[in-house]
Amino acid sequence: MTSSDIPDVHSLADLERVWRHLIEPLGFGSRQIFAIMLDRDGRVHPSIVNVTDCPATPDGQMLVNLARSLRTVLDEADPDGSIAMLWARPTHAGTRASDIQWVRAITAVTAAHSLGEWPLHTADDSVLRVMSPDDLAA
Repeated sequence: MTSSDIPDVHSLADLERVWRHLIEPLGFGSRQIFAIMLDRDGRVHPSIVNVTDCPATPDGQMLVNLARSLRTVLDEADPDGSIAMLWARPTHAGTRASDIQWVRAITAVTAAHSLGEWPLHTADDSVLRVMSPDDLAA
């Protein structure tokens, strides 16, 4: 895949298309976090960060370390850019309580490190979707 294959991101629909381009077909061997960097014009940088084998419950220190690393990369590449993230896990069980825990933890660390305002996406072996504020309030 080349960076010219990846569409620019200016909306949630654009971001969903990028995630589909990057991770389909769906199917995951472990719990994972994906992160992509977008420059100020919505261009997706060609590198993707993929943290595999995440624990069943959020690891706060791991997330802080990831956010700090992403912030450093963003500051060097384009301080006005942003990071978009996706939480993925195996099975077809629909959204679980543990997914909500992970989404809340990732969203909090993303905000604390000023990584951007993109809502987190989630994926399992059959569904890719954006997590809305209503999902997190439940």
